[in-house]
Amino acid sequence: MRPGRLVPLVDVAGGTGEGAANLAVEIGFKAERLARALHVGLPVLPGWVVPVSASREAMRAGAGAVRASGLAAGRVAVLGVAVDPELEAELRCVVGELGGRVIVRSSSPLEGDGVWAGAFSSVTGVGCDDVAGAVRSCWASAFAPDPLGRLDACQLDLEALELAVLVQPEIELVAGGVARVTAGCGVSVAGVRGHPGALLSGWAEGARDADLAGLIGSQTVADVAGLTRRVHAALGDDVIEWGACDGKVWLLQSQRGASRPAAAPATQPPGDGTRVPAQPAAPGTATGPLLPCRPHQAVDCRGAILLVDRPLPALAPLLFGARGVISRAAAAGAHLAEVARSLGVPMVTGCRTETVTGPDPAPGDWHAVIDGATGEVLLSPATGRRPPRPGASCGGPPARR
Repeated sequence: MRPGRLVPLVDVAGGTGEGAANLAVEIGFKAERLARALHVGLPVLPGWVVPVSASREAMRAGAGAVRASGLAAGRVAVLGVAVDPELEAELRCVVGELGGRVIVRSSSPLEGDGVWAGAFSSVTGVGCDDVAGAVRSCWASAFAPDPLGRLDACQLDLEALELAVLVQPEIELVAGGVARVTAGCGVSVAGVRGHPGALLSGWAEGARDADLAGLIGSQTVADVAGLTRRVHAALGDDVIEWGACDGKVWLLQSQRGASRPAAAPATQPPGDGTRVPAQPAAPGTATGPLLPCRPHQAVDCRGAILLVDRPLPALAPLLFGARGVISRAAAAGAHLAEVARSLGVPMVTGCRTETVTGPDPAPGDWHAVIDGATGEVLLSPATGRRPPRPGASCGGPPARR
């Protein structure tokens, strides 16, 4: 592999064990998994990789700026480092070879751990004149508040922020989403019409399984399930991101989803409360005070059940101290759910807590019990609060525990 120069995805050997780990250090985890998938004949779009070595000057500049001037300085410093002229010329040629319009995707060695799901950016709709700037934008995304917060929570130094970039043709997807191998070798498929970016980032709710089949067609859902099983059999990965175009399903990303055991609840659940319907997102049970929060908010979330409006990636740093997560919006296929699974933090989505707590509950005024495997949520007022008014529940009579 030539230092700092483009590498065709098709020429990257598909290794296993230590060889695969070394390859991920050079081209990032996303590109390494796709290279292995391409090597065994799975449907992967062609692409070229800007290796980690090409980004090191820019990443060193970003790390130095953060240490000298604070968080916001890192991205500015990275964007101020020019792409090597020879590399830029190669990039422009590659964009032409790939049809003139590409997607530029971040690929980090860190992404083998699910806690980094959705941490780094991709740039769509990139042409020859824009490709060098798009590469720098991907590098600069490592110095946004979200990845820096995850880095701090993982107790890693700034030098761990190494980033490769994958350049692939941009195709017009009619549908896309996430699929996962479930217990008993079943497959659960989640998705949306069009590009899956809004679903993965938590802004679109999407649909799952039978509901998704009614939205995009049962054959497409069956094809996604079949691809998921093929990926699992060939690579051992049990989570994929997929996209459908012109009657074909493409593999956009794969990984081996690993979830840590959820921590034991710190407090005992209340004797009674009100059930609120929700959708399962990350397995495990948890109980604790309900804490409304927003991205980049400085809160002490240790031992709390986070209440968020949407499962946005920027919330990921808060999960490292949380006991559980309730999202008012759905989108169980969001990247934040993968972060929760990897940390062993139970999570539910699509839970309209305001029907019980009102639209703006104060921190600690409510107690929550959640089951991320079944989607069960139980809310009760904290000690000294008045109980919810009769009929406030949207999920049936109060439950006894």
